[in-house]
Amino acid sequence: MIKESLWADIWAKIGAVGIRTKIMGIVAVCILCSALALVWYTYRDDSTFLRNQLRERGIAIGTELATHSLDLVLTHNQFALYTLVRDTRNTSEDVIYTFVLDARGNVMVHTFSEGFPSDLLDANKVPPGAAYGVQVLQTGDDTIQDIAVPLLGGKAGVVRIGLSEAKLSAALQNHIRNILLWVAVILVLGLVIAYGLASILTGPFAQLADAARAAGKGEFRWKAPIWAKDELGSLGSAFNEMSAELKHKEEMRVHLLAKVIDAQESERKRIARELHDETSQSLTSLMVGLKSIEDVSSVSQAKEKATELRALAAQTLNEVHNLAVELRPSLLDDLGLASAIQRYAEEYSAKMNINIDSHVSGLSEQRLPPEIEVAVYRIIQEALTNIAKYAGAKNVSIVLRRRDSSLVAIVEDDGKGFDVNETMFSSDGKQLGLFGMYERASLIGGKLSIESYPGSGTTVFLEVPLKLDGRDDGQNKIASG
Repeated sequence: MIKESLWADIWAKIGAVGIRTKIMGIVAVCILCSALALVWYTYRDDSTFLRNQLRERGIAIGTELATHSLDLVLTHNQFALYTLVRDTRNTSEDVIYTFVLDARGNVMVHTFSEGFPSDLLDANKVPPGAAYGVQVLQTGDDTIQDIAVPLLGGKAGVVRIGLSEAKLSAALQNHIRNILLWVAVILVLGLVIAYGLASILTGPFAQLADAARAAGKGEFRWKAPIWAKDELGSLGSAFNEMSAELKHKEEMRVHLLAKVIDAQESERKRIARELHDETSQSLTSLMVGLKSIEDVSSVSQAKEKATELRALAAQTLNEVHNLAVELRPSLLDDLGLASAIQRYAEEYSAKMNINIDSHVSGLSEQRLPPEIEVAVYRIIQEALTNIAKYAGAKNVSIVLRRRDSSLVAIVEDDGKGFDVNETMFSSDGKQLGLFGMYERASLIGGKLSIESYPGSGTTVFLEVPLKLDGRDDGQNKIASG
């Protein structure tokens, strides 16, 4: 838990840093990691190589010194031997001391100005039969490679020389400093390039963010810049297409809302007119007829008048019923979507003289949520209305069925068809009905598609996701997805 919280805090801090800083940080980390690896490998490989070279040179110097000093050791010519070891030390910059031991291990000559350090005697013992011996010695601030070369297999004595690694270390340090200097130059150059690249990248992103904020406020005049035909350019083009689509949908929504309000007012006027012209007059006639019964003189006249009034009341009731059905079919509330669609298809077929073949399956024992039933009913109703207005079709097929976990509705006609894209972006008002169908489908989480081409008919396909609500009351309940 603590580890997850720590990672969450780290990622939160990283996420709060700008893209420019992230890119520069990544470049800096990559350069520094590469530099550390380069320095480590250089130090390891170069130090090994230089130490081996120093050792080989020390062995060569020691072997040469042993060759020249053998006769001097055997003849006990100490002066000439001292001159030889001194010249050997002076002619080689890395040699810091030389000395010669006799067969008993006593020091014959040495080059130490402050006295011979006795601990050097046992520091490098040559194994029997070995041509030389090498021992690395550590002093206070220096590392020394001590080379021992036996004379006549050690029978005549041993020549010892000491080579300092100070210059080797200085050369390595100088090499490392040069590498670090170049790393610093590359780091600065890389950061400058990263800053420029990040500015190039973040500039379009910032403008795209401004355009997105403007689009979120309903200002679709902002356009994302198209810098090049790359991923950024593709993103800008996709955003501009999305913005144009949102602008078109917003315009359609405004037009549709205005149409809905106008349709509501028109419907109210129609209802008011029908109530006033038909229902109100019928009720007035009914009241007058009821009053006239008071003046009749015989029962037969009263019965005759009552019969007339009964017919008038039945007519008025039928008019009110038709008005209610037009507003909302009672079958949709009482028996559900399947029965309402079948009844509407039958009435529409008779009214418009269009052959409608309807197929409903999988919904006989299931009720859908009211919002889904209303939306699907209105979408099919709008599709049939458009067929009657524009398609000139003779045959229509309606399919409504449950498929797995979704409800599928298909309305297909053999009419003259139309160009869907051209109609959706037209300004003649025909697209408002189609847009309303799309809006109703989206409100219930459904997907609506319209396939049509001039001269080939039209197919409206609607799919609405469904899911069981988890209740078990003896009947499957379905909820919208």
